[in-house]
Amino acid sequence: MDRTPATTPAELSEWTTPASDALIAESVPQLLARRLPAIHARRALLWPVGDHFEQLTYRELADAATLVARALATTAAPGERVGIWSRNSVEWVILHYACALSGTIAAPFNTAWTDSELRYAIDLTTPAVVFAGPGRDGGSLVGRAREVAGPIPVHDLADLITWASTVPAGDLPQVTPDAPLLIQFTSGTTGRFKGALQSHRALLSSAALRAAHDVIPDDDVWLNPIPYHHVGGFCHVILGGLVDGGAMVVIDRFSADEMLRLLGMGEITRIGGVPTMIDDIADRILESGRTVALTSVATGAATVTQHLIDKVRNAFGAVIVTTYGQSECPTITDTEPGADPATLGATIGRPVAGTTVRIVDPATGRTVPLGTVGEIRALSPCTMLGYWGMPEQTAETIGPDGYLATGDLASMSAGGYIAFAGRARDVIIRGGENIYPAEIEEILLAHPGVAAAILVGVDDRRLGERVAAAVIRAPGTAVTVGELTEYLRNRLAYFKIPATWRFVDSFPMTASGKIQRFRIREMFDAEAAGDRSA
Repeated sequence: MDRTPATTPAELSEWTTPASDALIAESVPQLLARRLPAIHARRALLWPVGDHFEQLTYRELADAATLVARALATTAAPGERVGIWSRNSVEWVILHYACALSGTIAAPFNTAWTDSELRYAIDLTTPAVVFAGPGRDGGSLVGRAREVAGPIPVHDLADLITWASTVPAGDLPQVTPDAPLLIQFTSGTTGRFKGALQSHRALLSSAALRAAHDVIPDDDVWLNPIPYHHVGGFCHVILGGLVDGGAMVVIDRFSADEMLRLLGMGEITRIGGVPTMIDDIADRILESGRTVALTSVATGAATVTQHLIDKVRNAFGAVIVTTYGQSECPTITDTEPGADPATLGATIGRPVAGTTVRIVDPATGRTVPLGTVGEIRALSPCTMLGYWGMPEQTAETIGPDGYLATGDLASMSAGGYIAFAGRARDVIIRGGENIYPAEIEEILLAHPGVAAAILVGVDDRRLGERVAAAVIRAPGTAVTVGELTEYLRNRLAYFKIPATWRFVDSFPMTASGKIQRFRIREMFDAEAAGDRSA
């Protein structure tokens, strides 16, 4: 793909990659109908049963999705929401396609959520029906979902086909490319969920653009265990199969040992996942002494470390491909398979086709000179339609010119390569999970022993970042780390709970009275460095 910029002022941080035929101007039903005659007999889904794979062809997947879609058509009108709360499964994928065929909007819920977090998401999206399955620990989420959802029908996802067979079949609508398909939950500085509403066109184009610079063989079998309730799982993994006509392996959750076992079955050609997953499976491969040949290893987050690049090459002999995006725009930049180690280790690549990226001064919106750190702003065919039910927040994030304010900081080189520099919105990325400090700080402040709390992300070699909390105790109290951890355990998903705590008398402040979060982060990093040198 030609990455020559259409217009690039020589001294300013702006790069446009011209549009290409990788962009898809169809809905999922339209693309499926067009592709099915050519790929109907190909394997679409594989899943392990003992020492072999069971499978569904694209024809079988389409038939199952159509059955469920016709049942949804009598349950939810086009544009109504379908809640999904479960670990990965074959039924999850079928329901994904059924939502697309029926014109309904999928609202996937994070399996790590507490009941209060689920309640907020249900209140926000008001789904017509919810399907629940196993949670993180393998136990069923159906009972909890029914208790929280109240009058909203909740069905066991494992019984999806049986349910659909007992419901009268409705007529399927004509679904246009710009019809909404997904409400992807993301937090923000308010500490509350927002639902990024994504269209068929944006999701399919995101999947196609991510795949455009991957190394995909004709007999492709892709193993990527990222949860389907993440935008990467919903978009890049599930829809990626339809885009390139390959097979995807469905496993219910990440396990490095299980991935090692499946790789040993000799079918898998590519793998993907967040950096911590890739790091763990590469360790298993190297420890086992096995040789595993893959065409590529795909990952995404911020900059991928040189340590991980070297490990992937040693373990798999494969190229590593990285993608940068977010819930509001799943594919913004990527690296190419032939990228040199310096580019892979120091940048998140260049804008994908049809995308312009500017690096701007967040305060003024003006494009900054090359090499200067500023906020990433993106004009992209993959940008969300807006936040569900939140027009003011949408207007704050997407400007009148159509540019998405990502809230992420970076600098740009003369060649259009973008070096990630941090997160203007203070989001913490722990093992691929986005954590927003304001949400946790708000909950901590409700504890009688807490006068003030600031959360930051500190460096962690395995997870990327871990959550650290600086707390000022309320006068006359002696609250402990154990008490606060237990207090959060019943109110937040496990990955949001701080791993490191420090009680302080005050926070570092600017002359204008603003808290200097970077100073708090430096404090924790200095303590960690001291512990390592001790």
